[in-house]
Amino acid sequence: MTVVAASLVLLLGLALGGASSNNNSKLLAILNGSAPALDLLLHIDVLAGEMAPLSTAVGPLDLESVIRAEVNGDWERARLVLQLASQARTPELKHAIYEALWQELQQTKQIYDPLKLLEFHGQLTALSAVPPPLLANVYQTFVGRSAQLLAAPFHTASHSANFPLVSALLQRLTLSTLDYLRDILEALFDLVLALESTLSVVQRWGNLSASLTQLTLANLQLLKRPELQLDAAARTALQANLRQLLEQPAFEPDVDGTLRQQLYAQLPKDERILYTAQKVCLRNMTDGNAYIYECPQTYLICTNARDPKKAAYYVQRGHGGPNNTLQFAFYSAYWRNRYILLEPSNHSATGQQHITKNVYSRAAIDWWHVVQLAGGGVAIYDAATTRSVLCGGNPQHWDGEEKHVYTRNAQEFATNRRECAWSIEDCSDVS
Repeated sequence: MTVVAASLVLLLGLALGGASSNNNSKLLAILNGSAPALDLLLHIDVLAGEMAPLSTAVGPLDLESVIRAEVNGDWERARLVLQLASQARTPELKHAIYEALWQELQQTKQIYDPLKLLEFHGQLTALSAVPPPLLANVYQTFVGRSAQLLAAPFHTASHSANFPLVSALLQRLTLSTLDYLRDILEALFDLVLALESTLSVVQRWGNLSASLTQLTLANLQLLKRPELQLDAAARTALQANLRQLLEQPAFEPDVDGTLRQQLYAQLPKDERILYTAQKVCLRNMTDGNAYIYECPQTYLICTNARDPKKAAYYVQRGHGGPNNTLQFAFYSAYWRNRYILLEPSNHSATGQQHITKNVYSRAAIDWWHVVQLAGGGVAIYDAATTRSVLCGGNPQHWDGEEKHVYTRNAQEFATNRRECAWSIEDCSDVS
């Protein structure tokens, strides 16, 4: 291809007085050498992207050397060059200045600082006529440097190690679109999964002082990696990560609804319904038609045949106890003023026949701890002490039509699993 040379004119319009505060600027010294308003002819080979020497009173001048003299190893001075470039009369000259500046900045130490790169990318984005390939190049460099920095905590098993630069980057990213973090995470996973075991990568997210939103996105994105599909232990550990996140008190107010729904979708059916359904029904797993609601003749709770209205409960979530753990309350959608409530009981006694009928429909709120069971279903413990587990379905403990729900000592769950396991069903369509 024939190389075509083009003469491009940059009218900077710099007054002598305007340059007096920048006496150390070689670029301004050159520009101020002729007149208050100076036309600087730069002969640029547009296709080759090279500068042709231009003889002036101050000696040979090319774009790279002018910018190099102006930047002088100081990243912060790039802002001035960008301001000057914005006054260029033609897009071609702007392109040349931006490209030359980027080449010069890559020679400075700050090129390894992702925060500097993010700032520079933002400055370029705000300008006109920046070549898209240049923007993409700066952005990819930012993504790569960020991934390299964030990889550091994944190479240590210590949860007490301090990474201030990592923390600063994560804090800054909370102000940016999540698309930035998605790209960085993908590059990060490429790095760390090549050097560390998949399980250790999953477990070491606790080494980062990231926000709940960042941790949620990271775990969900990691879940899509092919390495996770081949490692059952890592998948189990990641499920534990997700559960720890949604149990945080700030999870619901702080994490975007779309991300929350993506996390809920990864939970087993019973747990997922507990978080997403407007109303739920609780069915004892001894019978396909044994639903919790008030007994026919008393305020005790029984397992009854499914009544779409009486069996539906609103779910309320809260945090409490010594560890501020997640807990649930079940509020009757039928009565509108009653909860499933456990009357306190001493469950020190154990044995197959030892149960307590102390589960009532009451106006006072009461809290329960819900645990997902392997293979489906949940166990429901009293949140206050976790010493009692909710059970039902055993005819030996019924009284005629009153098929009472009862509690056992929590230590007896394993031996009475069938009657102490519950299925959570979505009853949101019940009006």
